[in-house]
Amino acid sequence: MSATERAQGLAQVLNFNDDVLMVALTDVTDEIARRRLRDGGPSMAWTIGHMLHHRNQIAAAIACRGPAVDLTRYANSATDGRDYPTTREFQTMWNEFSGRLVTALKQLSAEDLAAPSPIQLPHGEQTLLDALRFVVWHETLHLGQISMLRSHHGLTPLATLVIERAAVA
Repeated sequence: MSATERAQGLAQVLNFNDDVLMVALTDVTDEIARRRLRDGGPSMAWTIGHMLHHRNQIAAAIACRGPAVDLTRYANSATDGRDYPTTREFQTMWNEFSGRLVTALKQLSAEDLAAPSPIQLPHGEQTLLDALRFVVWHETLHLGQISMLRSHHGLTPLATLVIERAAVA
């Protein structure tokens, strides 16, 4: 499989993740989104900001305009979330940014993807394609955390929502 075919596949996973996230935010209020699992742990809101932060690192590397919000505070440690965007603002920001990012990723050449990774990641990734692969994996991991947080906070489990929506479609 060529590098461009791999990038196309990763872009499709990002589109899938977009859909999963929007379903995961069903019935999530701002209060629930900012509620931490444990003292000092991440909230759904921080996790969304963290995923956006990593998507934005890829976007910056390929000259794609990211969200008009400072995402650096979502790089590492969660805060209490009082000043985080609302759930609706996160959804809007995510949808607008994702469309641009996925379009830009689909236009990358094999040479672009073979370029040195512009971001330092924890597993020795060497190329932009390696970095993209890590970001997609990392994002999918965090979608699992959001799913768990939904259930922990008493909302309908994400798997149930997905099954219900698939039955209607």
